[in-house]
Amino acid sequence: MARTNLHELAFRLLEKLNAVASDGTFDGKLREVAADAGLNSVRSAEAVKLLESLGRIEVQQRGRRGRNTVIAIRSIEPITIQDAESMLPSRTSRRSTRLTYDDLGQAVVERLMALARDDALRTAQVEVFAAESSQNGARVKELEAALEHAAERETELRIRFKAAEEALERAEENLRKAFGPAHSSESRPRSLEDADTRAVLEILRSGRS
Repeated sequence: MARTNLHELAFRLLEKLNAVASDGTFDGKLREVAADAGLNSVRSAEAVKLLESLGRIEVQQRGRRGRNTVIAIRSIEPITIQDAESMLPSRTSRRSTRLTYDDLGQAVVERLMALARDDALRTAQVEVFAAESSQNGARVKELEAALEHAAERETELRIRFKAAEEALERAEENLRKAFGPAHSSESRPRSLEDADTRAVLEILRSGRS
């Protein structure tokens, strides 16, 4: 059965809207018109919904954020209680919405399967991330070892270069002593202090002969 006198309230609201409408269109505050028709906000919303369902009106703009409500009036034909009851859901449809144990069990199973799929997907993602992290860790270790080896090699080369510089300086000093100003024939030649210098001097002497 329809709600008490909703059809009457809806038609009363329709008449008020039509009375203040201009060229078949109401543009104003719906709350004020509904109050004038004796409807509170709840019954006004129900009446508007019923009028829309029956094709009596078309709400073109809702009165939100300070805007007016715009309603096109399509018909002012009276509304009967049968019209209102025809818009209510039937008892059969209400009974069909009741869940059985089978429906409930199927819903639970489907939900569990969906959770299992989500869990398997997350597990696979975690495994992929773990594998990538392990590979990245191994690569980092390789790079650290290569960097350490390069640092050791650099240190070794620096030591060798320093030793070569010192050997060169000694050789230059010995050569300056060997090829210094000429001495008298009576003076004894200076002995060379460095084996490398002696080798260089022997090469020079062999080139003269």
